[in-house]
Amino acid sequence: MAQSPVTPVASSLGLGDDKCFAKAGISNDPCDGEASDRLDVDGSHSEDGDHSNGLYAHREMSLTAEERKAEKRFLLKIDFIILPLIASVYFLAALDRSDVGNAAVAGMTTDLNLTAAELSFCVAFFYIGFLAFQLPGSILVRLLTPPIQLGAALVIWGGATAIMTEAKNWQTIAGLRIVVGCFEAFIQGAPLYLTFWYKPHELATRGAIFMSMTSLAGSMNGLIAYSIQTTMEGAHGRRAWRWIFLIEGVASVGFGVLIFFILPNTPEKVKRWFTEDEKKIALRRTKEAYNIPNTKISLWQLKATVRDPKTWFYCVINLAAAISQAAWGQFLPVLLNLNGYTPNEAQIMSIPVYVCAGVSAIACGYLSDRFRMRGIFVIIGLLVAAAGWLVLILSKNQQLSYAGTYFVGIGSSPCVIVMLAWMNNNVLGYTKKAGTLAIVNMIGHLGAIGVSFSFNNKPNYYLGKSLAMGSALVATCTTIMFFFYLDRQNARKLANKDTVEARTLRQKTVEEVFDGHPDFMYSK
Repeated sequence: MAQSPVTPVASSLGLGDDKCFAKAGISNDPCDGEASDRLDVDGSHSEDGDHSNGLYAHREMSLTAEERKAEKRFLLKIDFIILPLIASVYFLAALDRSDVGNAAVAGMTTDLNLTAAELSFCVAFFYIGFLAFQLPGSILVRLLTPPIQLGAALVIWGGATAIMTEAKNWQTIAGLRIVVGCFEAFIQGAPLYLTFWYKPHELATRGAIFMSMTSLAGSMNGLIAYSIQTTMEGAHGRRAWRWIFLIEGVASVGFGVLIFFILPNTPEKVKRWFTEDEKKIALRRTKEAYNIPNTKISLWQLKATVRDPKTWFYCVINLAAAISQAAWGQFLPVLLNLNGYTPNEAQIMSIPVYVCAGVSAIACGYLSDRFRMRGIFVIIGLLVAAAGWLVLILSKNQQLSYAGTYFVGIGSSPCVIVMLAWMNNNVLGYTKKAGTLAIVNMIGHLGAIGVSFSFNNKPNYYLGKSLAMGSALVATCTTIMFFFYLDRQNARKLANKDTVEARTLRQKTVEEVFDGHPDFMYSK
């Protein structure tokens, strides 16, 4: 069969001249896409529409008034089943991730004779496993199934945390922290799991709800550790720091077992919780969200992920936004203490800041979904955060500096959440979406780790504050550049929509051409 010329659109999206796109018609090899899926979302053939178009199976179906009511009831049901479970997973992960610091304060440093360097190793070794397993944590969600992947992750990292209660040296703590990091990475598939159940314009609100659990855990972690330290010190011959590891570890194990049994599977495999009519709604909605049930992992899509400029735009935006957010999240009590508050006052004063940041994230997520706009909310949040950092750099007034921490939190918290929803909207193909999510998360976490080393110039921490403000401004500029890039890509698709290559690509599924489909337009 003769090869078709490659359009600028296909080339710029990483589709190149690979043999997958040199063939006309439909092909399962080498893309491993569900190319036979040419049916309506309900499995039937209708008379309207272009059945040969790969996007045909993902079109929005016309619903009757009764069907719309049924879908609203279904949406509310999954909100009350899926979101609380995923939010709780993230909450427990955030607690276990930071329990070494609380244990150190509760006596671990003295009992194990830890030096500052050894304590730093115990904290940092977590990220060895966490970064290394980002890709498996995202890409294996369908293969392992969400209940097994998330449930097993909780059980294993919770078990490793509980074992730390018997540690006699820092090497044991550090080694177990690598295990905790490896399996906490597997919950990074949760945003991808949500895309199976929610449509693109519903993702930011839901993502904000469960990812805000990290802020909630940050505000509660010290309180939980303090309660254990004051009530459990010496109980049954154990120091308080050992109880911190044991209690938080056992809680994760117990909830992991619960996840095994009650978290719904993917829409095409779900068995419990839903009626047959609701299962049909779930299957229709997942196809309308550009998913193809039972999709397999495709190595070709990973290659396309690396070659796609969108991947690296999202990486830069997420990296810069994560630096600002991590600097605020990690050093908020330090910043408050710097402004004249005592350590205890700083802990108390940080709680309303965390709460406002969580409310901001959910509100921006909702508005982003409501108006179906992503980039503009990212830009607004980044500019507000940059203004907050500027206040913290320049202000010598306690109240004004305290207000600056609100600006940073309110601006930073929604950015990564809305950016991830934006990425999920513009990247199609199961493996490509999972690969992009993993790369973006890895780079973002590297930035979060790196910024911690910039807050080392006491007493004013000008270097760290300036880096955070500069990162917010870099992310703003990159987002604006990304707008122009997406406009150009959409214009190229329109200009080349009648070429031979476009007609060939138009017949393929989203698992074969991903977001490079000629009729798929990128959102801003």
